Amino acid sequence: MFFPSVWRLWILFVLLPGTLSQGCQRLQLQQVFNRDAQVALSEMGGPIPRHCVTERTSLRTESPDLSQLTKRLQTQDRIQIVHQTLRHFIKIYSMNLGSVTWPQDKVENFRLLLDRQLEELEECVKKPGSESRPRRNAAIHRYFRKLEKFLKQKRFSDCAWEIIRAETRARLQQILFIMAQIRRN
Repeated sequence: MFFPSVWRLWILFVLLPGTLSQGCQRLQLQQVFNRDAQVALSEMGGPIPRHCVTERTSLRTESPDLSQLTKRLQTQDRIQIVHQTLRHFIKIYSMNLGSVTWPQDKVENFRLLLDRQLEELEECVKKPGSESRPRRNAAIHRYFRKLEKFLKQKRFSDCAWEIIRAETRARLQQILFIMAQIRRN
């Protein structure tokens, strides 16, 4: 009696990690793209210009701590939050960039890296045999809606974009931490 129970438990421990990451073999690659995106973001410009720092207070939203948000979630839910965050950043960086002072080639490189990260996560978000859309986290959705509203209110000014770039950097660092946690599990 004892042997079949131990055998089943052993099989569960051996097969469960493979099941959880099924279709997500590229999580390490995801971290590489994230680091590259952070480098590209830094190359777009230096620190926030002094005249823009005071404008940060007009962004009336609390930045979400993605690490805290995903703390007690299952691997699949963590991946979905990362996916949702990247999708929103791609949408934001596709908005009116006319007033930015960043080199256009650096911006394009950054967007391509975001696209590549999202593409790598696509197979992780889709469950085999499922056509359903990924679940949406309300806190993340509200945060990005406020970022978009902020950009529009500031008429896509260079300072508004610098603040968005700082917010992007912070979220990408949090995503890197989350991806490392997922790989350890």
